[in-house]
Amino acid sequence: MLQEKERSDFASLRSAYLAKQQGLRNVFLQQMNKFIAEALVWDIQRQRQFTDWLLTACEREENVHELLIHRLKERLLKPVLKQWMNDLPEDVRPYRWFGIFSFEEDNRLEYLQTAIDRGGRKEQLAIETMLRHLLNGLWYAFHHLDEDLYLSETEDDAKTLQETHLLIDQLDDSVQKAEFIEEWQEHVQTYELWLRFLEDETAGFIEWRERQEKQGENK
Repeated sequence: MLQEKERSDFASLRSAYLAKQQGLRNVFLQQMNKFIAEALVWDIQRQRQFTDWLLTACEREENVHELLIHRLKERLLKPVLKQWMNDLPEDVRPYRWFGIFSFEEDNRLEYLQTAIDRGGRKEQLAIETMLRHLLNGLWYAFHHLDEDLYLSETEDDAKTLQETHLLIDQLDDSVQKAEFIEEWQEHVQTYELWLRFLEDETAGFIEWRERQEKQGENK
């Protein structure tokens, strides 16, 4: 973005991010507001081209929240993407971006699922994002088992484990796939042990699990 010196239509945006880089918050916000006002009078095609350029550049970057600040998302990008969906519903990109950049946090998974349903294996980033969300949900469900607290419903997690496995099968990167499988298998093991624990006990899951693992080693 900072290299777009020749793009006069990006001058205010470039100035905004330069100011942010230098820690000049007021200048950053002033230039960002100026750019948004300029972009809002572009025709829809130009707005889509900019949105495509910006969000494609951000797809594999970390800390994009520092670039995609709230006012830029809400005042420019979100309306453009919403109209894009209405005008060109067969285009997967707006759904992917709504999902991976959390334009609507409450509906994030729905947008990701739409991108995956329509784009299939081509939507690798949407698949990865969905997988991380689902695996994080499983981690959250299990992370207080040392206190015998299961923070979810076992029926829901059974479905999540199945859904996660199907998504892992759609990954193309073999290294990444192996990493996801390893994490998934750990969650499966924890889930199955918890169900077995509930058949016989009501407290002391961690101690019970340690005993089960020792018995397995001694067989």
